[in-house]
Amino acid sequence: MKLSQLITLTVLAVSAALSGCTPHPLFPPKVMENVSPTFHFEAWRDASPTNPAGKTDAGHKVELGGRIVQASKNGKGIVIVAEQLPIVKHPVYGPTEDVKRRGDFEFAFLYPGEIDSQDLRAGNRFIIVGTTTSRRPVMVNSVPKTEPFLVADCIHVWRTGRTEIAEFKEDVGGGYSTLPEKTYCVTQEK
Repeated sequence: MKLSQLITLTVLAVSAALSGCTPHPLFPPKVMENVSPTFHFEAWRDASPTNPAGKTDAGHKVELGGRIVQASKNGKGIVIVAEQLPIVKHPVYGPTEDVKRRGDFEFAFLYPGEIDSQDLRAGNRFIIVGTTTSRRPVMVNSVPKTEPFLVADCIHVWRTGRTEIAEFKEDVGGGYSTLPEKTYCVTQEK
């Protein structure tokens, strides 16, 4: 084998190894256009109709991670009540609870499409891209609440139950299994 062939093979092998460590985009590039890079969940959560400035933080296209608390169908799609979780890149990409924080991080969103019932189970992790709206009333464990609300364009779900994404391993024949995950997107008429 020539030195140039050896160098080429080495470069290809290193590139392949490094690309395996980089998360693949969850959503189509068009969906990610105009996503607010400076959106702050806490400020949106605390905004209310009685806010002295009158600011509700509605109309922002955002990306949020979380854990499903409950899901129910209505005439417009699926309403999901969730706990917001930070999105991390290491040790694996996705929302995580391995961050110490205090406060209420609950919110709700509408996904105007269909989602497999396995993906809607309580505890599953997700990342969504959608547009914020004003607070809306929702039922949480049969109790009426008013939550910050958004309408989702896309949702990526990991079937984790109540387990951290990082606790799942690739199937290497040692009894581990891969983590089922799926992306759902709806086409929004503008």
